Amino acid sequence: MTDTPHIALIEARFYEDISDQLAAGALAVIEAAGGTVHRISVPGILEIPAALQFAIEGNGNPESGRMFDGGVALGCAIKGETDHYEYVCGESMRGTQDVALAHAFPVGNGILTCPTRALAEERADVDRKNFGGKAAEACLRLINIKTELGVEP
Repeated sequence: MTDTPHIALIEARFYEDISDQLAAGALAVIEAAGGTVHRISVPGILEIPAALQFAIEGNGNPESGRMFDGGVALGCAIKGETDHYEYVCGESMRGTQDVALAHAFPVGNGILTCPTRALAEERADVDRKNFGGKAAEACLRLINIKTELGVEP
């Protein structure tokens, strides 16, 4: 891994309170590792794969021009009364993984797909499950693995 990893943090803002907790956990982990972050906001989890693709293709922070070493995908879907939830969850997960694999780009997936709001809140909360922090840890570990194995950016 580079001395200071530069991470694209993609946040779906549909459930803002949950997104804020996920982001807080991810930011704490990245900052503790000495990394930097460029935050990218999207409306919902379905838009995460496209934003991730754009970050990779542009591969850099428009302000600094520094290339991204990896990405963290954050957001939440909570089951409702229709089958829309199933499609949104499946497509956001599949799309995020497809983009990461197609580009050999380290991505920590912190997209929550929960049957209830209470479960989503528990998983997002930095003092409980802290899935945002876990997604950032996964991203940083994948960056290390990529470096260890000599995979070119």
